[in-house]
Amino acid sequence: MDFGFTAEQAELRDTVRTFLSRQATSERVRAAAGFDSALWQRLTSELGVTALAIPEQYGGFGASEVEMGLVLEEAGRVLLPAPYLATVTAAAALDGDLATDLLAGIADGGTVATLALAEPGVGWSSKDWTCTARRSGAGYLLDGVKEHVLDGQVADVAVVAALCDGEPGLYAVRTADTRRTEHSTLDPTRRQVRLEFTATPATLVSRRGAEHALDLMWAAVAVESIGVARASLESTIDYLRTREQFGVPLAHFQALRHRIADLAVAVEAATSSAWYALRVAGTAEFAVAAPLAKLVATRAAGTVTAESIQLHGGIGFTWEHDAHLYLKRATANRLLLGDEVALRRLIADRAGLSAAMGQGVAPVDSTV
Repeated sequence: MDFGFTAEQAELRDTVRTFLSRQATSERVRAAAGFDSALWQRLTSELGVTALAIPEQYGGFGASEVEMGLVLEEAGRVLLPAPYLATVTAAAALDGDLATDLLAGIADGGTVATLALAEPGVGWSSKDWTCTARRSGAGYLLDGVKEHVLDGQVADVAVVAALCDGEPGLYAVRTADTRRTEHSTLDPTRRQVRLEFTATPATLVSRRGAEHALDLMWAAVAVESIGVARASLESTIDYLRTREQFGVPLAHFQALRHRIADLAVAVEAATSSAWYALRVAGTAEFAVAAPLAKLVATRAAGTVTAESIQLHGGIGFTWEHDAHLYLKRATANRLLLGDEVALRRLIADRAGLSAAMGQGVAPVDSTV
């Protein structure tokens, strides 16, 4: 597998980075409180980033998850206060033949979408869902609750995982038809809501169920977290190069160099995991690669952002410095849609390790 980026992909990254560095400033991110409508409009109309991975027949550019990931990583670098991750993951989970109009609306920037997957006290298997859909004329009616729905306060449409006659599927619901209650969260740069459905009109938009949608969300969060980690690490390195102690830059001290080296290694390992997951999207490997990427990338981002506050010294603990914003996004991503314990169990199950260990069979050759 070629892990390099093409010239066109590199140009896309540079274009998005340049745009966001000028528009998504720290002051603007702080003032937005999770959503900057003007910035979102410019992203969709001028750059067309929501259309990247949507097939051409539905109004998109027909690119891959890799191009989508490039924008996600750059969005993570600036803590983008816009529903990009929520919208593109929802779009990627749709079946084109069932959601033609919705895909077209997302592609042209007119529709903000989000995935509604998590339920209170319920696991990730479709057999555990309590949200149900029932047929009503030409459509469906939904009943149930979904929580931790990203950017649900500004989304026009929620793509909801539900069971209908025991069969899993994804259903599109107008958020205006639901009861929305905003969560109080640690991260002030991204908001979450709880959605409640009571005989809410819905349309079937995917027969693949939530597992694929959840994998897409995990991979997207992983790549975004790489952007968070890299921005935090670069800021820390710049500080150590310019801040002086005893007449020399802090970067002169070997102990601090060692700490930075360890963080850089963690980020590189996480980067490999995250980008591998996106590159195998659509294959059998994705079921293991996606949650693994989420586990590794969000852990690395959490470690880097926490260390960044320490390495910035006294200024790192202040409200005025952005270090705490990156720590909060990293922490929120780490807990979103499954903590590390749940992810490890899921990865072991999907990789066949749980069954092997249950039968007393070593999952790897112990002689190696």
